[in-house]
Amino acid sequence: MKFFIRVYGCQMNVYDAEKIQTLLLCNGHECVNSEDDADIVIFYTCNVREKAKSKLLSDIGRINNRKDKIIAIGGCIAQAEGNALFDHDDSIKIVFGPQTYHEIISFINRACNGERVLCLEFLQSKKFNFLPMHSSVKKSEYVTIQEGCNNFCTYCVVPYTRGREYSRPVREVLTEIQKLVDKGAVEIVLVGQNVNSYNGDTDDGKKLNIGQLIELVANIKGIKRLRYLTSNPYDFNRDLMFLHKELQPLLPPFIHIPIQSGSDRILKRMNRGHTRSEYIEMIEEFRDICTNINFSSDFIVGFPGESEEDFLDTLDIVEKIRYSSFFAFKYSRRKNTPAYSMTDQVLDEVKDNRLARLINALSKHQLKFNESCVGTVQKVLFEKCGKQKSQYIGKTQYMQSVIVKSDKNLIGNFVDVRIERGFQNSLFGSIV
Repeated sequence: MKFFIRVYGCQMNVYDAEKIQTLLLCNGHECVNSEDDADIVIFYTCNVREKAKSKLLSDIGRINNRKDKIIAIGGCIAQAEGNALFDHDDSIKIVFGPQTYHEIISFINRACNGERVLCLEFLQSKKFNFLPMHSSVKKSEYVTIQEGCNNFCTYCVVPYTRGREYSRPVREVLTEIQKLVDKGAVEIVLVGQNVNSYNGDTDDGKKLNIGQLIELVANIKGIKRLRYLTSNPYDFNRDLMFLHKELQPLLPPFIHIPIQSGSDRILKRMNRGHTRSEYIEMIEEFRDICTNINFSSDFIVGFPGESEEDFLDTLDIVEKIRYSSFFAFKYSRRKNTPAYSMTDQVLDEVKDNRLARLINALSKHQLKFNESCVGTVQKVLFEKCGKQKSQYIGKTQYMQSVIVKSDKNLIGNFVDVRIERGFQNSLFGSIV
């Protein structure tokens, strides 16, 4: 049968979808480039934003002849909505959570026999034992090392859709990475919902944290760049900070550390587990240890009860930290989270105003950092072709997009590039 997979959301979902694709290919199915050409259409979903479900159902509704297809919904929306998804469209035959996708072949076989399949179990430790290696390997590959979260931030659905924290055994992680490198991967990205809370078992019963795992991965020959995300501020320690200094350029001087809000009052309501001053102290310590480190962050504006004074605290921390890149969103109510039922919800027009002001403040620092790179030579991993002929796009160690022109195919290669121009969201340069 022919299949098509549409992925929404985070890097974890990308990893999951690639594993689903490999399972289907290994069982004789054929991957196609369009929902309309497929017999099986799988939507692997994210439930972080409020409109995620509406977008999903809209995407399903646009499929031609969908009654003749097997429509499957997997991931976090599936886990959150469960059986209710079947009521929206008769073509939806399979609903499965993010801890059960290793059983996708069984689900499809049951659906072919006329059954509507619902599976929302939490099988984290079992799941990874059934996942095959990628049929084809990219130069940059994600490897899940940790899933779930124990933090229960009041706005977040992850503990309810991905479950409690689970760390994969050390040997399992190293084996997967070694196989990817043997097949040509040069960049490895360790991913998890709270990746630096990793606490994996060794063969002799010891526990290794994220820093100790990184040191082992760094010894695998063939890896040229190693990254990890997403991190929680209070899970950092000095040993991990020193690795960003000692393992350069393998481990880049760049880290994504979400703060969400600069207000202590809002951080407490969010149940973030740290204060504003603790976050700033951590950033300052990181910069003292690794002088060329740069940071990106996530921000939520309009969280329930956020006052103008709270928001000004967020703008103030932007000026103090000077992030080189960012992700900023309006607060989105998610069912089953504590914040959903908070009575002091912020008006949408206030959220819009604050988001625009925050993006403006963050963008100034991003542009200034990009312009500061002009004249420097950056090692860039090229990932794709640009819109123009002979144009290629890659990423620096600071995850900036770089555009160059070349008569040679640069995809998958690390190349030294002299930066000639810096823009808001990208750099332009020439090959050294």
